[in-house]
Amino acid sequence: MTTLDIVPLRSFDAVVAFSSVRCAAQALHLSQPAVSGHLRRLERQLGAALVMPQGRGITLTGDGELLATYARSILELHDEAVHALTPAADGELIVAASEHAADGLVPSLVSALRAELPDVLVRLRLTRSARAREMLHDSRADIAVTLTSHAQGGEKVATVPLEWLGVPGAPTDRVILFERPCAVRDQAVASRRAADFQIVRECSNLTAVVSAVRHREGITPLPRIGARPDGLERVRDLPPLPPVPLYLATGPRVPAAVRAAVTRRIRSVLPPQDVIANS
Repeated sequence: MTTLDIVPLRSFDAVVAFSSVRCAAQALHLSQPAVSGHLRRLERQLGAALVMPQGRGITLTGDGELLATYARSILELHDEAVHALTPAADGELIVAASEHAADGLVPSLVSALRAELPDVLVRLRLTRSARAREMLHDSRADIAVTLTSHAQGGEKVATVPLEWLGVPGAPTDRVILFERPCAVRDQAVASRRAADFQIVRECSNLTAVVSAVRHREGITPLPRIGARPDGLERVRDLPPLPPVPLYLATGPRVPAAVRAAVTRRIRSVLPPQDVIANS
């Protein structure tokens, strides 16, 4: 029987979240060849292609989308089991962050942590905001970055603008969304009358959302954090989307000075608040 190892699955999960081998490698503190090797290893073991090049990033094959769902569940169960049976390691910190913050925000956050705590291993868990809150509450994460609703002890550190994205010629009445629960989804649905749009696809990860938009299946709402996904443009002839608050919460193993440094770094990579107010 084929056995899938956790390390390649974690690399695959990060590639799915970032839609990029390079960004996934940076976030995992691995080399690009190492992450690419993990992908090839999974493809050999499963006998199936999982990813394909797409512009400057990647897109998932049908088998890749299927594995992405299983990989996230496997990793969550694995990490829960390790947490339940072993004490927290003194030399590491776990960051649980909303997948919406993956490309534009998480690399800067991890970089700030490594600058403040060079001897500490930073481990990343990309998930939904609700899951990140749970992980911090259950002491399975030391830092939680979430949208809309904060974890215990969290504070609002920024306001994140949202925008509709699509490709030229895509139907604006057909909408691609994340599966529930999703704060961005809720804001988007609330901003439009039910008769004005149809939800044509619900996805479990960002790469699947972006891939569907690139194939002109519809448009999608995404936070304006960092560069837009390759090939996607802002759709301007729709009602504006309300912004969402971004929260940061930390556990007892994160010193106050480190929390302050991370907060400053997060704010430095987001659009200025006056720009958000006038956009």
